[in-house]
Amino acid sequence: MKRLGTVVQVVAHQGLLVRGDNIRPDTSLRDLPRINSVVVDKSVKRIGKVNGVIGPVNSPYITIKVFGDVSGSELRKYLNEKVYVK
Repeated sequence: MKRLGTVVQVVAHQGLLVRGDNIRPDTSLRDLPRINSVVVDKSVKRIGKVNGVIGPVNSPYITIKVFGDVSGSELRKYLNEKVYVK
């Protein structure tokens, strides 16, 4: 498991916006998370998939499309929490 970043916003009950963590100044595009990578929380519960990477390479934001079995009210508990990619 690799740390993806910190959830900064819930987007329209179907997504999360994550600020990328552990990004070094010499990061290349190959080091960024791949689209459709599975995203999990600290208890390794599947949350969703990487939908997109936006912003500059050295400080990206990652959009997460949440799986259907995760409710909108459950998404709010992920605010300011670390999420990971498998």
